[in-house]
Amino acid sequence: MRIENLSRGWALGPVIVAAALAACGGGGSSSSSDSSSGSGSTGSTVTAPSITTQPVSQTVSAGSSTSFSVVASGGGTLTYQWYKDSNAISGATSAAYALSSVGSTDAGSYYVIVSNSAGSATSSTATLTVSSSTSTACDSSYLSNVMSAISAFETALGSSLTGAASYSSTSYTSAQLNVYKTNWSNLPPGAISFSRPGITLSQLSTAGQIAAFNALAKTALSSAGYADFQGVLAADDYLGYTKNANGYGAELYHVAVVGTPSTTGNWTLMLGGHHMAFNINFNQGCAYPTPHHIGVEPRTSFASNSHTSNNFYSSGTYQVLADKASAMAAVFSNLSSSLLSSAFLTGQTFSDILIGPVEANTGSYAKVTSKLSAVAASSNRGVLVSSLSTAQQAYVTAAIRQYLNDYDSATAARMLADYQAAYGSTYVAWANASGSYSSSGPDISANGTYMRIDGPRVWIELAAQTGVVITNQTHYHMMFRDKSYDYYNQLGS
Repeated sequence: MRIENLSRGWALGPVIVAAALAACGGGGSSSSSDSSSGSGSTGSTVTAPSITTQPVSQTVSAGSSTSFSVVASGGGTLTYQWYKDSNAISGATSAAYALSSVGSTDAGSYYVIVSNSAGSATSSTATLTVSSSTSTACDSSYLSNVMSAISAFETALGSSLTGAASYSSTSYTSAQLNVYKTNWSNLPPGAISFSRPGITLSQLSTAGQIAAFNALAKTALSSAGYADFQGVLAADDYLGYTKNANGYGAELYHVAVVGTPSTTGNWTLMLGGHHMAFNINFNQGCAYPTPHHIGVEPRTSFASNSHTSNNFYSSGTYQVLADKASAMAAVFSNLSSSLLSSAFLTGQTFSDILIGPVEANTGSYAKVTSKLSAVAASSNRGVLVSSLSTAQQAYVTAAIRQYLNDYDSATAARMLADYQAAYGSTYVAWANASGSYSSSGPDISANGTYMRIDGPRVWIELAAQTGVVITNQTHYHMMFRDKSYDYYNQLGS
């Protein structure tokens, strides 16, 4: 018996250790022994500075720009002095320190000392890591491998099926292609009013076609992503043929290429079906694999059946997406009681993910942006990641990695660096079915449990809801979006 996808998540220990080491330089807030001093003839006192928002460690590519910032409070006039590797930086005397066209010599440890007449406070240390070149921004070998796998797949399909699976840029307008790109859902085929683009796996009738498809999926996804892919297919066969539920099964999943694959154009590889939407977008040779929806029923372990003769997944025992759920739950289980309370979305309840396929079959992104704007304007978005300790931030990073690491490693590293750099404007939040705070925190076995990570770009949600076929336990819906680069930012409003 084999357990698939149960413990392939990133180990948190090394991440936390590295983050903790990065924080050793400044040692948190401190003040001089002179905690207050007279101010003017009135005899009023000045409060020594304290730092409320610490600078955040980040990784950037050479040639890019970045900045460190701090938020401090205290009486009188606050002054700032930034340091790199314990050396004062000339002219770096404000609450933020910006670097343009970063080079390898800029890598190092940064902190700031905030002072007033009553004393000083030293921030924690933030580490700047600079990649050796900008070539890691877009992985040309990944693009080349995906295009080669698509070509091999099309050869195996033959002209008729290739025509049904591919939507050429020369045959369709941009508006039509945008509609096809949004034809994905979190529901099984009978529950949606439109057809997913491309061909179904049931149309792969030869061993060569099946092998070419599996090779394409394995090339387009990382080993972690491919394990998720196989597990969701196995789960749908379990629903359809072990539990005899109508309208479920791996053979109902789709594959499509929307647009014409090239190293310079705008096109999308779509792998999807019930509980799955891998929308891998390419533009000018750069990959942005969002929006990405994934879910699974059952939540607990199950034994695969042989309905599709295991053509698309291995036989054995599966527990799918357990690592993603555990990583999200760990974000909140490692908060203090006060932070856990602050992260709770009081009075809000969620029967599903908030921003699922709301734009489906439209070619427009307006429904997504309106929902995101409403969240941004709300009075409670949760707790800022930058307010967390370095160890707590490491759990947030580990949760984000669980979704990014379904894809090409260079793409994942590029996007993660951008998300980490924005922790000063990124929130974590959770909710439950009652809308009333519980000190026990999120419970993935309870209907209505909801967790999310909400940044300037990153948007990750997990919703636990009662099963549709297996009604005595919850199952997952998960959503990963990039607010700036869903569909490579090609859809109209």
